[in-house]
Amino acid sequence: MHRGVAMMQAVKTVDSTTPANISGPSTEQLVDWLKAVAERRDREAFGHLYGHFAPRVKSYMTRQGADAAMADDLAQETLVQIWRKAEQYDPDKAAPAAWIFRVARNLQIDKYRRRKLHEVELTEEADRVESAAENHERSIEQPDADKLRKLVSELPGEQMDVVRLSFFEGLSHAEIGEHLSIPLGTVKSRLRLAFGKLRTAMGER
Repeated sequence: MHRGVAMMQAVKTVDSTTPANISGPSTEQLVDWLKAVAERRDREAFGHLYGHFAPRVKSYMTRQGADAAMADDLAQETLVQIWRKAEQYDPDKAAPAAWIFRVARNLQIDKYRRRKLHEVELTEEADRVESAAENHERSIEQPDADKLRKLVSELPGEQMDVVRLSFFEGLSHAEIGEHLSIPLGTVKSRLRLAFGKLRTAMGER
């Protein structure tokens, strides 16, 4: 990521020297800039993309509920991805703004899912097991969405329900208990068992 940070600092400097375009760039201009980045790794073109989209992505993330720090991080990560993957853009399939905001939204979803995985509250028994094996534990790497949905679909029904409500719909433990009419302790127990199986399925021990 150090390379990405250095690149961001460079394009910020480029963009700050460019006169503001009151009306904003046209779709054709945005396409040309993306092509320049994809074909020539053109930093000046990327500086224009950065200046146009970074504040818009940050504003979008803020409206989606992210705090200022997270919104800024997601905007930075989005533009880093655009720099790295500009050659994947196909103007015949989407407008530049639609493609870039799709990248931003996917990054937001990935960050949210990783957070949800690590926010699962473990019982005292699970804590003892984790403590005994802490030297072997590793953070869960986010699988792609298709793989994750497949793994969740293979869980027992009662575990699949609580994971779906917590992980994909963002309900709190208390809200899940109310939704399923089960005690809070049962919600936590089912989540603990489900995430233990998911960790194993994703190659963790």
